Amino acid sequence: MLIHQSLIGTINMKTFLKVFGSFTLLFVVVGLSLSNNINIRRSITIDAPFSVIHSQVNNLNQWTEWSPWLTMDPTIKTTMGDIQSGVGAHQSWVGQSGAGKLTFTESSENSGVVYDMSFEGDSTMYQAGFDYQQSGNKTLVTWYMTGEMQPIIIGNYFAQIMDALMGDSFTTGLEKLKDVSEKMSVKDSSMPVAE
Repeated sequence: MLIHQSLIGTINMKTFLKVFGSFTLLFVVVGLSLSNNINIRRSITIDAPFSVIHSQVNNLNQWTEWSPWLTMDPTIKTTMGDIQSGVGAHQSWVGQSGAGKLTFTESSENSGVVYDMSFEGDSTMYQAGFDYQQSGNKTLVTWYMTGEMQPIIIGNYFAQIMDALMGDSFTTGLEKLKDVSEKMSVKDSSMPVAE
């Protein structure tokens, strides 16, 4: 009886190891076939000139007015660098959702802002930014983030879901930016012109 149970246990263990090995191999092969590139993009048309939008995007102190991250994680503590606007502006943050930092690498009132961003525990340096395009009398603003997720295989799987995880946050931020910018634009246009 004991020999019979031992034999069944050995067969079950061999079957388990074969199935586990097959799933592991499948996980690795599929993971290697996936791209680790992320490219998140969301756009919105804002009824305001480049200059008004740029005053919000180019100055990190203004991000508290429209950034979606502070609403999602009210525990976030932001530390501003010695430069807060334009090329070289930088900040770091820490909260329940994680920690990271960003630095502006390009800034133009006519085209937008580009920044490098990294997250604690992730070796990837992401490039993100805001692109401005004229759309009639309005401005089409695109918020984007690109990069290559690491480590290989695990990063390849995560890259497949990053757009779904972060895309709605980009949309929320753009909607808030639209609201703030359009209110500023109306306020600026209603001010009397000095003669």
